[in-house]
Amino acid sequence: CEGMGAVEKKLKDMEISYVRSMVEEGGIHVDQLFFHDPDGFMVEICDCDNLPVIPLAGEMARSCSRVNLQMVQHQQQIRVIQQ
Repeated sequence: CEGMGAVEKKLKDMEISYVRSMVEEGGIHVDQLFFHDPDGFMVEICDCDNLPVIPLAGEMARSCSRVNLQMVQHQQQIRVIQQ
């Protein structure tokens, strides 16, 4: 998400019940929003850009930011074309 405030506003506008939480570990704070989708599945939204991501073997480190998402999508397109 671009911002937790925008998500929270959208949930309020749509009259969707949610729970806001914040976790802290090692000095890193992560805000979270939890709600249920129309099928009853629990959804979590967080500001995960605060989390250090350890890449899987052969994978680049990923972030939730729009710029990094575009880079990952572009790399996935290249993989599909090369296969």
